[in-house]
Amino acid sequence: MSAPPVPAATLRAERLAPFAFALIAAAPIAYMALQVARYSRDIAYWDDIECVIGFLLRLDEGKGFWTDLANFFAVTNEHRTVTSRLLFATSYWLTGTVNFHVIGVIGNLFILGFCGLCLWAAGTLARRVRLGVVLAFLFFQLGHFENFLWSGASIDHFQVVLLAGGALILVARDSRRATLAGALLAALATFTLVHGSLAWVVGAALLAHRRRWGWLAWWSGAAAAMLAVFFYGFHFNEGHRIVAVDLASLGRRAWYFLSLLGTPVAVGAAGAAPWLGLGLLGAYGYFGVRRAAAREPIAAALAVFAIGSLALVAYGRAEANGGVVHSRYMVLAALAWAMLLFLILETLATADRPYRWLWRALPALVIFNVSANRAYALAAEGSVEIRDRAATRFKQYGQDGKGIFNLHPIPGFAESILQRADARGIYRLPRFSQLREFGTARENARMITYLDEKLINDRAVTLGGWAMLPDVESRRGQIHVVLASPSSHLVFSTVTLQRPDVAKVYKEPRWRLCGFRFLASRERLPAERLQVGLIVVHDGRAERHMTDQWIDLSVPGEHVPGVGPLAKED
Repeated sequence: MSAPPVPAATLRAERLAPFAFALIAAAPIAYMALQVARYSRDIAYWDDIECVIGFLLRLDEGKGFWTDLANFFAVTNEHRTVTSRLLFATSYWLTGTVNFHVIGVIGNLFILGFCGLCLWAAGTLARRVRLGVVLAFLFFQLGHFENFLWSGASIDHFQVVLLAGGALILVARDSRRATLAGALLAALATFTLVHGSLAWVVGAALLAHRRRWGWLAWWSGAAAAMLAVFFYGFHFNEGHRIVAVDLASLGRRAWYFLSLLGTPVAVGAAGAAPWLGLGLLGAYGYFGVRRAAAREPIAAALAVFAIGSLALVAYGRAEANGGVVHSRYMVLAALAWAMLLFLILETLATADRPYRWLWRALPALVIFNVSANRAYALAAEGSVEIRDRAATRFKQYGQDGKGIFNLHPIPGFAESILQRADARGIYRLPRFSQLREFGTARENARMITYLDEKLINDRAVTLGGWAMLPDVESRRGQIHVVLASPSSHLVFSTVTLQRPDVAKVYKEPRWRLCGFRFLASRERLPAERLQVGLIVVHDGRAERHMTDQWIDLSVPGEHVPGVGPLAKED
């Protein structure tokens, strides 16, 4: 019996579907672009201080070609991050500096580039639509906040996915030039993060599957050469506690491996993650039996790379991380899940109704994406705030560790590196409070304000507290500080801080982001007695309230005690 004819209305809907899906897939990408723009700062934090600033300082010493080459290939935490170091060095060679805004943008472009490569390799328009929607909703959400918001993560963890994934996609093209280009990308992936070396293993499996025996022999020789270079002088970081394999540690690593696989779709339910990871492996086992993977060699290769990479992560980080799955690793598991969903959609799709099952899956993808954004929003904000608090304290005192958060875990390390970088013009922490202008700010006596921090020393002035308007939700970036005298009227932006304690006291959850911190060097401010006021900007309006608090900058002072329940800690 022949299939019933497809109604004309359905055919028209199918023709318009690619445009609709393109708009739908753009939504999560645009949302993450807004988050990146909102949270991005030119701040060197933790690994950035040693792996970027410290590396550039060593280059700046100019000890010669061989010393510089050794610095490029040096082992750091079981990785040789040569590709990232080349990007940092290029910035230094071109500008004499490094900017973490730019590094973060490049890192985020890597994941966009990987998605573009996948769509290019998918072939037909229908396949590209199905794959593009899946990638958009699984990759572009706040579960990956470390990679999107911290350049130190994106420049490595997004980059290795682009390089290794690109290598496998090119090998599957079955051409001489594509295979040579794939080998180049596999070599770069090896010297990005250690699991990038798996591109050689999976690439060899692809070549064997396609019976390209001559190229398999050549590929294996290139892999042996690259891995020999990688492991020459290799050593483990003693602080990572990579213990010998015994039955107990093997069990912990296996459980951590399953947690790594399942965490991206668990949306915060840590207890469910290992079981979801087990389900992922079971699903791939089913598709292996059904030989669906043989029909989708690229999807299968990317999935094997992702799963194998997480096995390496589990081996090296299960003990060091104490079972905690960091956000930066989740892109690998998201890749494995994306390829599984793509395999399912390709199995169910028909020529006459190519998008029927994608429409049916779309509500689940939207619910997952929105749920992930909600589940990880506080963690994302918290990670950014820890960075900002540590950096503002450093600017206030010129020392790390004056608050409860540090720029670097080793005492004294951040100031040593950053002071040298500042002296050589390589890097300086940015200004946190910028001058702003408002035409007319309306006085609002109903504004609720409080200063609980007022720190003044010979370096800088810090003011902190909270400000909010009744019936107005507090939003990031809306609070400004006013410093006024008979001869001066200055308005500065502030760093937004979460204040759930204040929101709880006032029984208004919409005021969670009512906290602020103002920081400016003494040289930027007039040597006068200044009244402190606050401006809250919302809905295109600026509303002001001048407090009864003053700061006197006409006399030097190492420390002026604050008002209210002041504390030295954050």
